[in-house]
Amino acid sequence: MQSAVFTSDRRIEVVDSPIPQPQPGTTLVKVAAAGVCGTELHFLDGMLDPGETPRILGHEVAGTVIRGSDRYDAGARVAIYNVAHCGSCSYCRSGRERLCSNSKGMIGFTLDGGFAEFLAAPEANLVSIPDDVSFDTAATLACSGMTAVHAVRRAGIGLGDLVVVNGIGGVGLMVINVATLAGASVVAIGDHHDKLRMAEDAGASTTLLVEDDYSDLGPRLHEMSIGQPIAVFETVGSAQSIQAGIRLLAADGSFVQIGYTSDHIDIHPSLLIRNELRIISSAAGSKRDLETAIALAGAGRLHARTTLVSGLGGLRPTLQAMRERRTLGRSVIVFEDRESD
Repeated sequence: MQSAVFTSDRRIEVVDSPIPQPQPGTTLVKVAAAGVCGTELHFLDGMLDPGETPRILGHEVAGTVIRGSDRYDAGARVAIYNVAHCGSCSYCRSGRERLCSNSKGMIGFTLDGGFAEFLAAPEANLVSIPDDVSFDTAATLACSGMTAVHAVRRAGIGLGDLVVVNGIGGVGLMVINVATLAGASVVAIGDHHDKLRMAEDAGASTTLLVEDDYSDLGPRLHEMSIGQPIAVFETVGSAQSIQAGIRLLAADGSFVQIGYTSDHIDIHPSLLIRNELRIISSAAGSKRDLETAIALAGAGRLHARTTLVSGLGGLRPTLQAMRERRTLGRSVIVFEDRESD
């Protein structure tokens, strides 16, 4: 089969690999769509380590079951939850599989992922896809969709709350959508007018263009007379954007860090203490978060904004476009025989 592997010298190469053989408890899935996340850039930049190389990346995966199992018939349409969880530790029993004490790794991180024609996935990680949810949408939900659901749940926002979403990529758009469903009013901050228009389509009531300099973000929002946000969702991942976001918060507000960064963040404790601010980290989500995202999409309430890329040959140009911040929404690798939308 064709696959895209991450090599020991931090490059991605498209190669021929053997089709994986399912072990007890795993199911062979024919990949129809695999989303391309900023996380792949973190591997290329050395921020993340896959352990052994070569490693097949790709943690946003949807496809069809090839060989039937106890739970799924052959041909079943599934998305794949990417944490290989044990199902029995205290975190798994409480629906927080992302924190599993006995995790065997993460698909597309330390386990082979979906930038390949086939993937052997734990049966416990499969989530059924309704017929009216496309494979490329389901692949996007398997990362950015469940990430948004998880982050909004952790922030605890609700009806009438004013929130800021900084960064209008695949995750940011989903956070806007989910926060709006929760009843919040959303201010979206992005670096391109086309992205701001997408944010409005996702439900943002106010948008603000900020290309690189966040130093005057607070005064600019103040001039708009919209009040202070009770929550800021940060997906950009830079020292300046993080510091600016924390300073925006109303008293008792929550700063939700989603985007990765290698920057050192300098924050004086008094900035947090005097207004009883909370810093919340949010990484991916639980299997329930993915199930919720898929259910919302099936009900026509959660919408993925995807750019389709035909085949693994388009992966490297897609990653370069992401690095140059030219990507609109989420890019998804699709294979030739995927179903039409």
